[in-house]
Amino acid sequence: MTNQPGPTALLRRPAELLYAAMRNRRRTLPRPLDLPWVRTGDGDALRFLFIGSGLAHGWGVSSHRLGPTGELARAIRAITGTACEVEFVGDETMSAATAVDWLADRADATFQGAIVAIGANDAMRLTPVAEWGARLVNLLNVLQSGLPAGAPVVLVGIPDVHVPNRVRSLNPIAHRHARRLDKVAHRLAAVRADVTYLAAPRLARFIGQRAGGDLYAAFTLPIAAAVASAVRHARVTTSPFVRAERFDRPEVRAIVERGREQDLTELHAIVLRAAAEFRVTEAMVSLLDGDRAWHVANTGSAPVAMPRALSYCETVVATGEALIVEDSTRDPRFSENAFLELVHSQFYAGVPVHAEDGTVIGSMCVNNGFPRAAESIDLERLREYAVEVEAVIRRATAAAGWLDPALAT
Repeated sequence: MTNQPGPTALLRRPAELLYAAMRNRRRTLPRPLDLPWVRTGDGDALRFLFIGSGLAHGWGVSSHRLGPTGELARAIRAITGTACEVEFVGDETMSAATAVDWLADRADATFQGAIVAIGANDAMRLTPVAEWGARLVNLLNVLQSGLPAGAPVVLVGIPDVHVPNRVRSLNPIAHRHARRLDKVAHRLAAVRADVTYLAAPRLARFIGQRAGGDLYAAFTLPIAAAVASAVRHARVTTSPFVRAERFDRPEVRAIVERGREQDLTELHAIVLRAAAEFRVTEAMVSLLDGDRAWHVANTGSAPVAMPRALSYCETVVATGEALIVEDSTRDPRFSENAFLELVHSQFYAGVPVHAEDGTVIGSMCVNNGFPRAAESIDLERLREYAVEVEAVIRRATAAAGWLDPALAT
């Protein structure tokens, strides 16, 4: 007898298309554009890694301080009476399949614990239950191997899944599938040391309201209480302040950490002109430093920070040469890259962005949602945009007092 696909399997492709419609609608909403960590209080602090997607990312607000990361840090401090720092890793569209790629090597001994709040996207896309379980096991293995022994991990259930009116038909199916995925997470936490399962906060009363402080406070308060309880049980102690991100290049720090409004505005104007001239869905300036790629200006939905290993820009920086990818889904170098899940960009063209000493520190690049021929991009024109970007970076570095005087002449 031939095995017939179940009803959920038959609905998976339509669910993917409806999910894409929802994602495109949210492209116009505000999203956090600042550094992905929030610290509350002074002196020694509890530090937590927050791996999240969907609601946890903070769509609807422009700063992590106003989103779940900030609310979580403030709530943990209020409950424990101890300074707290929360670092966010992920993106609204991150799924279980790519969470490990996003985590990269962020988990380390400087964190006292972690919160994992993923799954909304998997519920809406009807990710197979077995696949979800395997991916979650892999994520927890990687996470716990990096954290100190005994560090508590709070695994948060999938919050109420609500999608725009245009794709409202997905709601009942996504809700039922979310409960299936939650059961797997609950069973998994029950058999793993130092992992606590927390049923998702119910947020139905916020349907139709714009995401903001009240919603995120309701979402994070139960999580903060569970974290505080786990910390007490594990007898975790505070640690001295550790900078959440180090910048090896002063040019990158000048833009990312000290960026002046006029510099950021000018960079944004450059990418807007590039996107219009090349007729692409996205243009961006990407700078690489440490283990991260920083999208300091972009016209699309790319996050401010992401692991540099996921960035096309990594290839440009490593080779010092221009890169064109006509169709990333057919290019073995990029076809499995988790970045594709985020931006759905099949075409890429990028040229190096140099520091004043000649070091390649990033790229000026364009992305398109559909394949294109390499000849459709004039690389010389793209290099001219890169020169404009380099001028902005040089002025910002000089204004911060970090430009070597020998290079200023």
